[in-house]
Order: sequence, then C-alpha cells, then structure tokens
Amino acid sequence: MQKRRFIACLLILCAAAFVAAVWGSVNCGAKLSQPDLAAEDAMRLRRLIYFHFAIAQLSIAGGMVLIYVRHRRWRRHYLLVSYNEKGIHLDPPGIRMPSARVYRSSLAGLAHAKLPPANGVPTLVYPMFMLSGHSSGPKLEQTLQAAYRTQGLPEPEFIYQPVLGASPWLARAAGKLIQEQLEVHPDSGVLVVAHGSNLPEPPPEPALFCRRLRSQFPNTEIALGYFNQEPAALAVLQNMHSKHVLLLPFLLTEGLHTMRDLPTPQQAADCGKTLSRLPVVANVLQKHA
Repeated sequence: MQKRRFIACLLILCAAAFVAAVWGSVNCGAKLSQPDLAAEDAMRLRRLIYFHFAIAQLSIAGGMVLIYVRHRRWRRHYLLVSYNEKGIHLDPPGIRMPSARVYRSSLAGLAHAKLPPANGVPTLVYPMFMLSGHSSGPKLEQTLQAAYRTQGLPEPEFIYQPVLGASPWLARAAGKLIQEQLEVHPDSGVLVVAHGSNLPEPPPEPALFCRRLRSQFPNTEIALGYFNQEPAALAVLQNMHSKHVLLLPFLLTEGLHTMRDLPTPQQAADCGKTLSRLPVVANVLQKHA
C-alpha cells in the first residue's frame, strides 16, 4: 500500500511538472511575440521554451515509466482457496483484483480446478480461511503442488497471503455492526465464538480479532469462546456480566456449526441473559462488496 501511494504521488508530481512546463512555454511564447523585444531577451526566452519543452518531455516519459512500473506490480495472478464450495465466490476485502487474473477453488477441488499459469507472473494465494493451521498451511501447499503435478502444469511462483481471519478489515466491518446494536442496547456485551483447533496452541486470529474490537469499544465487554476447544462458548456466556449479549460467529459461512455449535437464545435465557446473533463473515463481505 505504501509503494502504491508513493508511485501515485510521483505520478501527480510528473503531471504537475508537465502542466508547469506547458504554462512556462506558453508564457515565454507570449513574451517572445512582443515587437520591441531585445535580441538577448529573445534568445533567453527561446532557451526557456526549449527548457520547458524538455521538462514536459521528461515528465511524460517519467509518467509512462511509473505507469509501467505500477502496472507491472499488478501483473500477478490471484488464487482464492476456500475451505469448501460455499466460500468460492467471496473476495478478500481491500484487494484490487482484475477478474481475468482471479482463479478460485475450494481446497478439495484444487486437483480439478483451473489453475494460474506459470508465465513468469507470481501467483498470490489467498487462503479464505478464518483460522491459520494445518489446512491453511502445509495441507494447502501440498494440495496445490499435487494439483499442478496431477494436471501436468509447471508451478508458478507462489506468494502465500495471511488467512482471511487475520484481516484488520474484519474488525472494522464488525465494529459497524456492533455499533448499530449498541445504539439499541447500550449495555450489550459481545461474545465472539470461533472454531476450535487440535493444535498445541489456539490459532491467533480470534484473539487478535477481539483485541481489535476492544480497541474500538473499550467500555464494552468483549469475550472469546470456542466450540471444540476451551474455553467453551457456553461457559464463557454464562460468566459474562452483560445481560444482553451480541453473538458474533467468527465463521466464514453459514453451515453446520452455526446450527449446532453456537449458544442459543434458550441457553442464554437459562443463565438470565438475552441473545442477538450477528451475521457470519460471508454476509459482511457481500454487504461491503
């Protein structure tokens, strides 16, 4: 992003130099048309016109080089890999992607998917996963390499991006939804429920997401619970101080987990609380597309 802004600033500078050079040439030309102009002044003005013309040419050449550099930076393919078929149509937030260079597949469908070619252009691999781990790491790399071998294609240069769940955009988008709910229920707490993991340490994305939410809402109770891992979401819900709780699934799409593993309004009522469920990340991505 910083490089993109730097190049944009240089392009603006080239445009400003071109405009100044054209204006200088026109101004010198107007003075040169004066009938009583001295010979030495006429020579000086002609030299200035040549100088401004050279500056204009250099600014055009510089702008073309910068546009080429910026365009070359865009010369890459994008491979979006989702965990299952439901996430194939989703796009990661904040990424400019020409549709002709975007390839999509689920993890299980890579062997038969259309894959980016190896034509000297790097391929950015976006794991459309909420959590980092074996599936979004070693398994994804091995499956992708096996897919190229199966299809008999040479492998391009792969640049692996962080999982979707690590994006700071998610916390900002969720913050807008939370703010809308807090305007109705000012004393609400937020319970983020994430998928568990069998790794020695829990994936860092849910905790990072909660830290970002706490920075946006320092006076709001924000808790993190899991299913298939401790602390269990239901136990966390029971221990929350807020009487009204906003349930925020740290999940990409609606599926079995949203129907089976999230705390229910009845379970919240059993511990003296009310519950409102916020949408999964796929709905937020589509809303802000």
